[in-house]
Amino acid sequence: MINFSNQKPIYFPYVSIILSLAFVGFLFLTEFTTYQPKLMDYYAIHTATFWHTIKQQPLELVRLLTALFLHGNWLHWIINNSIFLLLSFSIERMIGGQKLGLIFFSAGVIGNIAGCLMFQGQDNLLIGASGAVSGLIGLWLVMFPDKKINFIIPIGLYLQKTSMPLAVVILLWLLVQIILQFQPHPSYDISWISHIAGFSTGFLLAWFVK
Repeated sequence: MINFSNQKPIYFPYVSIILSLAFVGFLFLTEFTTYQPKLMDYYAIHTATFWHTIKQQPLELVRLLTALFLHGNWLHWIINNSIFLLLSFSIERMIGGQKLGLIFFSAGVIGNIAGCLMFQGQDNLLIGASGAVSGLIGLWLVMFPDKKINFIIPIGLYLQKTSMPLAVVILLWLLVQIILQFQPHPSYDISWISHIAGFSTGFLLAWFVK
């Protein structure tokens, strides 16, 4: 049979769906079961002992991946997953699942390595997909530089609709990450350096996959 249809087949974003299900699965295990302490013990990154541990047991490097799916609380999970869902499906339809997975995990791993190096002298727990999601933000900036974001500004009794280039929003976000990371006395228990390293990884790799 010869198919004369000129319609492109609908792409099924399988990687985005698999990662989404993994996030939900780990959330269920940490919030609704008694496995949270074991998950944190076996799959999170303990910055104080990480480098010493992998010298004795190189397989511990897998924590650079598993820690991406663990989150400290609901708010942490919601923020990361909201951004992931907002970006990943559109990106996957543009570049495919393999390239999306490559950038997601590369940005996440490099973000975690940066966090481990920054906090290696401190007893911290490094978890969350922030570095990987930041990589998708960097990728988005390269792929869709002309996209705009619409918002409404209240002017007196009126609401004025306006727009701003998404690139400006992303660069402002990046500037905030840099400021918070290098402030003299950080007051937030967040690995901002992981965001910066993840973003940089996604931004650089985007030029090879777009």
